[in-house]
Amino acid sequence: MSESLKELVISLNAEYKESVQSNGFHSIKVSPEQTKGLLDVLLKDSRFWCDQLISISGFHQTGPPEIIQIHYHLASIPTKIQVHVFAEKVLETPEEVPEFDSVTDLWKTANWHERETAELYGIHFKGHPDLRKLLLPGGWIGFPLRKNYVEQTEFHGVQVKY
Repeated sequence: MSESLKELVISLNAEYKESVQSNGFHSIKVSPEQTKGLLDVLLKDSRFWCDQLISISGFHQTGPPEIIQIHYHLASIPTKIQVHVFAEKVLETPEEVPEFDSVTDLWKTANWHERETAELYGIHFKGHPDLRKLLLPGGWIGFPLRKNYVEQTEFHGVQVKY
């Protein structure tokens, strides 16, 4: 782990009261409520300046407990670091649509990443400027990348073949 990242983890542990964990792969786990604040620090702090949002993705784990995770992969050209930030929420029901803060105001590229993740994992991004479907047709039922997804046999009167 680079010295810069070690310093960051130490300062973040103090600020976030040990809700941040890190390992040698530059991976940081944070609570959903603190995710955007951490991402803002990683973008704006000149020691880290993670100016590139490489991807946002989801992960669904069936239970118990049933969990939805959100993953952010960041990189910095000037400081040459890469950071993986993730948060998770326990779902109270398998159909629940968990909510995370949008980061489109930090990185413009988050727009399509969040739209895709919302559509395929059933995650709502609070504050997203245009959370309409990107890949699936309107009226599609369910979230195809969740482990409990049930394939439709018919869509708008047309037999769906798999």
